[in-house]
Amino acid sequence: MMSGIIAVHVGAGYHGAALRTSFKEACEQACQTAIPMLRSGCHAVDAVTEAVVVLENCPLTNAGIGSNRTLTGDIECEAGVMDGDSMNYGAVGALHNIKNPIKVARAVLEEQRQGFLTGGRIPPCAIVGEGALNWALDHGFTWVDESDLITDMSEKNYKTNLDLLVEGESTSTSAAQAIYSSSGMVCSYPFGNEKLLDTVGAVCVDSFGNDKLLDTVGAVCVDSFGNVASAVSSGGLIMKQPGRIGQSSIYGSGCWAENSSEYCKPSVACTATGAGEYLIKTLFARECYNKLHEKYDCASALQDVFREKFVNSPFLRDVKFKIAGVLSLKHYKHTNLCEIDWTHNTKTMIVGYGCTKDRKIATLVSEQPFENVNIHGSGVTIAG
Repeated sequence: MMSGIIAVHVGAGYHGAALRTSFKEACEQACQTAIPMLRSGCHAVDAVTEAVVVLENCPLTNAGIGSNRTLTGDIECEAGVMDGDSMNYGAVGALHNIKNPIKVARAVLEEQRQGFLTGGRIPPCAIVGEGALNWALDHGFTWVDESDLITDMSEKNYKTNLDLLVEGESTSTSAAQAIYSSSGMVCSYPFGNEKLLDTVGAVCVDSFGNDKLLDTVGAVCVDSFGNVASAVSSGGLIMKQPGRIGQSSIYGSGCWAENSSEYCKPSVACTATGAGEYLIKTLFARECYNKLHEKYDCASALQDVFREKFVNSPFLRDVKFKIAGVLSLKHYKHTNLCEIDWTHNTKTMIVGYGCTKDRKIATLVSEQPFENVNIHGSGVTIAG
C-alpha cells in the first residue's frame, strides 16, 4: 500500500511574528488529524475535509469561526472540495449560521455520487445563500448562533474597518474608492501612513502595526490508493457586499484535483488563496493544474502560471496589485513519488505537511523581503 500525504496552508499575505507559531500549530493539528485517517485507508476527500475543519475551528483563521464580517456585520462563509477520482465538486457560498462550511460542501459533493434526484433532477454542485443554509439544515447540519462564530479578534477588526469606512465617507472618499485603493497593497508592498481598509482578507500588518485576519485556508491530499483531493474554505473579504461569493465556491478557481488517467502521468491537486475576484477571473486553480500536469518541474511550472495566467493575465489588465498563493500536490503512481509545492507573490505563506510513514509533521513560513516582493516559493519531494 502506498503512503498517504496531506498538506495544508493558512493563507498568503503577511503573517506577523507574534502569531506565526499559532498558525504553524494550526497547520500541524490539521495534518495530525488527517494522517491517522489516511493510515486507516480513508479516501483523500475525507482527509482534506477533516483537515480543513481543524483550520475552520481555529479562531485565528478567516474561515468558519472568526471569519470576516460583511458590510452589514454578518458572517457569510464559503467552501469547496474536489474529488480527483470521480471529478465531482461540491461547494457552498454566502452560507451563514453553520460552523463548518467545508462539511456542507463535502455533503454536496457526496450527494452527486448518488446520481439523479427524484424526478430525474440533476444534483447541484454549488449552493449559495439561504438555499445553502436550508439545504444544510435539511441534511442534518446544526444551526449555530452567529455570536458563536464571532471572536474578539474578528469583532475588533470589523469595528476598526467600519470606522475607516465611515471616516472615508466623511472626507468625501467613496467606499468603493477606499476599498479599491487598498486591494492587495496592504498585504504585498511597503506602505506609508494611509488608513486603508483590509479588503483582501489576508493576514497583514497595517500602517499601525496591527495584525489583521487572513484569507482562504486549504488542503491537498493523496491517499494510500493514489486518489487526490483538494479543499478550500474562507470567510471572504472584510466588509464585503452581503451575498458576495469568492473563489472557494467557484469551480476551477479555488481548488482543483484530478487523478491521472495514464499510468506514467501525475495526479495533481491544487488549492488557491488570494483576492477572490482575481482568482475567479483567471480560473487560477485550474490553470495551476494544467501547467503542473504538462510540465515536469513543479517550481518552474507554478512560476510560469503565476506570471502568464495571473500577473500578466489580460483579464486583470486594469488591476495594479495582484496577490495570490497556491499549494499543490503532484503524485506519480508508478514511482510513488509525491511533490508538494507552494508559491506566492506576497510577503509570507504558512504551510504544513505530513506523510503516513513519518511521525513528524513539518510546518514552515515561506517568506520573502518586503523590499523585493516577487513570485516566490519552494517545495519538497516525498518518496512513498
